[in-house]
Amino acid sequence: MDNVDQNLANVLVELLEGSDALMVQEVMRAFVRLLAERQELYRVNGVSQALESVWRDRYGAATIAISTAYPLTDEMRASLQALAQGATIHEEVDATLIGGARLKVDDTIIDGSVKGHLETLKQALLNA
Repeated sequence: MDNVDQNLANVLVELLEGSDALMVQEVMRAFVRLLAERQELYRVNGVSQALESVWRDRYGAATIAISTAYPLTDEMRASLQALAQGATIHEEVDATLIGGARLKVDDTIIDGSVKGHLETLKQALLNA
C-alpha cells in the first residue's frame, strides 16, 4: 500500500458517503474499469487495505465480520482487534474465497479475497 492507494481510498470513501448499495456497486465497477484502462489493477489490494484504515479514521466501526479462506492466526486476530478497538468482531472461514479476506465493517463490504478480485475483474471485462 502506498500514498496513491491511500489517496484513492480517501476519494472512494468521500464519493460513497451516503450512497446506497446500488451506487456503491456502480462506483466500484467504474473504479475497477478505470484501473484496468490505466493498467493499474495491481492497486486493488492496496486500496482495499487502505479503505479499512480510512473508514476507521473517519467513522470508526461498531461491528466487523471477517471471512477468510483459512482460520486467522492469533497474531492476525490481535492485529484486527487492535485496529478495531471497541468493535465486535465475528470470524468465519470460507474456503471458497481461495485466499485473502472479505471484511464487512458495519454495512460496508471490503472484499480483498482472491474470489472477489476475480469476480470484479470478470465484471470489468464483461462491461468493457
